[in-house]
Amino acid sequence: MHMEMMNPKKWVFNLLLPFLFIRFCTSIDTLTPTQFIKDGDVLLSSGETFALGFFSPGISSRRYVGIWYYKISEQTVVWVANRDRPINGTSGVLSLNRDGNLVIYDNTRNSTVWLTNVSTVSYSARLLDSGNLVLCQGDSGSGGVVWQSFDHPTNTLLPNMKNGFDRRTGLQWFLTSWKSRDDPGTGEYSYRVEPNEFPQSIGFKGSTRLWRIPLLLKPSRNDEAKTTASSILNATYVNNRDQVYAFYTPINASTLLTMFLDEFGSLKLLTWVGKWVEFYSFPGDQCAAYGRCGAYGYCDSNNRQDFECTCLPGYEPSSAEKWYLRDASGGCIKERKALSMCGNGEGFVKVENAIIPDTSKARLLMSLSMNDCKDECLRNCSCLAYASEAEGGERANCITWYENLMDVRKFVRRFPEGGQDLYVRVDAVELAQRRGIKQKKVVVVVTSIVLTSLLFIILVGWLVMKKRRRGIDIQDSDEENMELPIYDMVTIVGATNNFSNKNKIGQGGFGSVYKVILLFLTQSAWNLWIDGKAFELIDPVMEGSFPMSKVLRCIQIGLLCVQKCPEDRPTMSSVVLMLVSDILALPQPKQPGFYIERSSKEKHEHSVAQSSPSINEVTMTHLEAR
Repeated sequence: MHMEMMNPKKWVFNLLLPFLFIRFCTSIDTLTPTQFIKDGDVLLSSGETFALGFFSPGISSRRYVGIWYYKISEQTVVWVANRDRPINGTSGVLSLNRDGNLVIYDNTRNSTVWLTNVSTVSYSARLLDSGNLVLCQGDSGSGGVVWQSFDHPTNTLLPNMKNGFDRRTGLQWFLTSWKSRDDPGTGEYSYRVEPNEFPQSIGFKGSTRLWRIPLLLKPSRNDEAKTTASSILNATYVNNRDQVYAFYTPINASTLLTMFLDEFGSLKLLTWVGKWVEFYSFPGDQCAAYGRCGAYGYCDSNNRQDFECTCLPGYEPSSAEKWYLRDASGGCIKERKALSMCGNGEGFVKVENAIIPDTSKARLLMSLSMNDCKDECLRNCSCLAYASEAEGGERANCITWYENLMDVRKFVRRFPEGGQDLYVRVDAVELAQRRGIKQKKVVVVVTSIVLTSLLFIILVGWLVMKKRRRGIDIQDSDEENMELPIYDMVTIVGATNNFSNKNKIGQGGFGSVYKVILLFLTQSAWNLWIDGKAFELIDPVMEGSFPMSKVLRCIQIGLLCVQKCPEDRPTMSSVVLMLVSDILALPQPKQPGFYIERSSKEKHEHSVAQSSPSINEVTMTHLEAR
């Protein structure tokens, strides 16, 4: 019987084929060399917080091995193994090879897609509840860790993940964005700490700096310098002989937090409250853009209505024309170039609550007090500014700058950095001017306090006197109201037209009752004006003592001020202008408002009364003896 020789690769595939249909157990968090994960299976962490398996992002049909949150409704991938080498179809398998490396194998192509590439033999892979996938030397996942996904982040920074570098091994921990929501491939944006510079976190597009988060100094203890993010997380910065890195932990262990670099280069902090809610996004305004106001510039996002860029103390725009056009890329230059700042009476001006300048070329001095930090900078004529963690007499870190002060901006509470006081070196002239301004401010404040106190005392005294006077007036008023108003006989005779029968309205048990007509002075003036007899308002005794034209002008102005419609009346400034100018032509006054408007019903019933000026009518009883 003739037997055909089988291809070795085909023989191995046929040997593994039965195992491809065995469902991998999801109740364990550890993968051993005798197990594997095929597409559709998942490996769960012990607390079922995270899952490891195959997935397709967005609308893509390509398959990737990744880690995602397991218990939430929205699939959120936090790490991708084969981000740049996806698998077409569902033929992928994840397992441990004979060397102890994690490997993703594409059965369709019979090729290795991805592997961990460690030289130390491992015996198990374990998914931790922190989201970290580790290769261990022990069978149960309890041995020494020889590889971990936290050392190879993609676009997400989970709690306790590092952002920085290891000085011993050269390993860097940094984020790189996805290409798009449907493609987790390595994007063009990154967030990392540069190993060859003074430590600070920087957002890059390729090799171009986009934004920066200082890592050096702890934020001021001032509440205004605390960040919004500090209410839900603790940020920690480590800088020792071996490593430089930053990491964060949630204040409440039950809070689900994630920080990721999106496909547009923004660093976002999200918290889960039934859905992902954005807690902050960086950069969040124009001032967060790296070097927005150039060298020696200062950016304040609160001044966006005018121009967010100004210059640091002692500096002025390098191009006033460009700054007028809101182009601050050229930065600022020293105001008095010829004036030395080396042993010539120079000093420092404080810029409060600032984000410290780019620390690429800065120097760190350990365990110095605030005064020692200042003296250290003052002794070196090349030192341009300093900042310190020290408060009071304590000793702490001090940082000094010797090159361009770049990317200085005002602290904004919602951003993650934290505010710090920056002390900028200025020449003697600038220092004297600043001190003069400060003294003037003190004088103004003291004067304001004294005047305010004096006005308060006067006001209180006036109110007390008014209250006492009001009590006397109320008492007098009560006494006066007990009696009827008294009119002299001449007034009564004139008002009743000499007790004319036309004014008689009835007769009672006490005598005849007459109506009384009392005319308003305003009505009399108006009637005389429209009749051309306004001069009759003048007391004959005063005639000839002043020009008649000015008197008539004053009467006309007075009638303009009492016109019925408020919009017809002149303003006080117009009145003053009318009085001081004899040339200005005056408008003709309209009817004054000397009677009370009636309702629409009354207008209909009393149309005749509405067509002419109203009068006040009261009755007067004529007493007759019995």
